[in-house]
Amino acid sequence: MPHDDYEYVTVHDSAVTNTVHGSKVELLLAVDEPPICENMTDAEFRTRVLTLRDDAVKIIAQRIDELDAWKGPARARVREWFGIADEPIRSVLTNGLAALVTVMNGLAARNFVRSDPELDRALGCTPNTKNLAGEVAHVCGPDTATHTISITPKFCELPDTSAGTFSSMQLTIVHECAHFLDTFGALDYKNTYGQFLSKRLAKENPAMAIRNADNIAWYILCVD
Repeated sequence: MPHDDYEYVTVHDSAVTNTVHGSKVELLLAVDEPPICENMTDAEFRTRVLTLRDDAVKIIAQRIDELDAWKGPARARVREWFGIADEPIRSVLTNGLAALVTVMNGLAARNFVRSDPELDRALGCTPNTKNLAGEVAHVCGPDTATHTISITPKFCELPDTSAGTFSSMQLTIVHECAHFLDTFGALDYKNTYGQFLSKRLAKENPAMAIRNADNIAWYILCVD
């Protein structure tokens, strides 16, 4: 990836949203505000998230290759996270993963911002008011114009990658990108976070599992 992808090019960026006709969103990168993560500089933060993005895209490409070959291990992995491994599921994953690669490759430092309810409204979504203490990041799914990912301080406490059943920065980035309507348009169903609950959802309701962001993220990143 070019080094320029790791730099803020301007101190503000404007984008036309696709949620309100003719509206514009000002994404401000204020230089006098504290860093997004207190435990690292913004330069360190953007290098870290974009490196994790790069590594995740490589894994997604591997999953696409597995779906193309459609051998036993690939089918078993799909069945584990989505309950069934048939052609319709394979097609959804193939198309969704290809779209996910496109969106994630398009991310730059400016896509990761400090969580702000006013920005959520500007992007066309109602700010979340539930379980804020446990939230690490969120997006506005219809925001296919800017693909803004809002980061909370909890995100900064996560490990870089997932070891065992633990969440991570990388898993969170994939999870959030799966919400965008131009990838999977995935949802967050109640009581479906984490490996155990995602696998249970796959067994009990495959139709929900293929639309659940955590199932998609763990399918991609879980180490066999």
